[in-house]
Amino acid sequence: MEADLNMADHFERHLPDTNALITGASRGIGKALAEKLLESNARVSGVARHFEKQIDVEQNFVGYEFDLSDVDSLPQEMERLPKDINVLVLNAGYGKFGGLEQFSYADIRRLVDTNLIANIMLAKHYLPKMKTQGEGDIVIVGSESSLNGARAGAVYCATKFALRGFAQSLRADCSTSNIRTFLVNPGPVDSNFFDELDFEPRGETDFSLNPDDVAQAIIHALMQPRHVVTEEINMQPMKRSFIKK
Repeated sequence: MEADLNMADHFERHLPDTNALITGASRGIGKALAEKLLESNARVSGVARHFEKQIDVEQNFVGYEFDLSDVDSLPQEMERLPKDINVLVLNAGYGKFGGLEQFSYADIRRLVDTNLIANIMLAKHYLPKMKTQGEGDIVIVGSESSLNGARAGAVYCATKFALRGFAQSLRADCSTSNIRTFLVNPGPVDSNFFDELDFEPRGETDFSLNPDDVAQAIIHALMQPRHVVTEEINMQPMKRSFIKK
């Protein structure tokens, strides 16, 4: 009980000092994380193509609308973003599956640009600022697909494997600058991820994670003392089964 109270006190003291930028903040994990941080009086900026629904807790939130897959315009778009963040959450991404021969060259480029290149560019943009500040946290939302290649997932898994290597290298490069790097690898999440796919997890709650589950895991990692780094979190629902739509 005493440990729980101490952790609760730590949350209250630390979160109001958080100034976070979250990509993919309009839905799913990104939206859930933004709302949890805002409930604790943190400041949050979000990036998404569109903010169709308002964040439930709107105070201290600013949304920026642009397409992360357009990496040619990303350097200019990033200049609009806040400069003094101390938590960067690289969450945006999408899934596309099938045999490699079923992908057009444009499909490959868009998937790699969105899931990998945009994340690398955003980290590059903010890393010097965090080093100047003397601390920061970079959270990378990967996938179970960063751990094992899967049938019909050649391009998608390639982007997620690359993100895992990116996270591990950042961890090694940035530790002396008081910058922590976390990688979170969720299994299937009950979110819009499956909207345009031809399969989805079974409907019962045991077969998918909730966006709040992943958001809470990220917050728990962020709230650890500065000398503690939760390098990688692998999350799965209790049961696994997918169905065709």
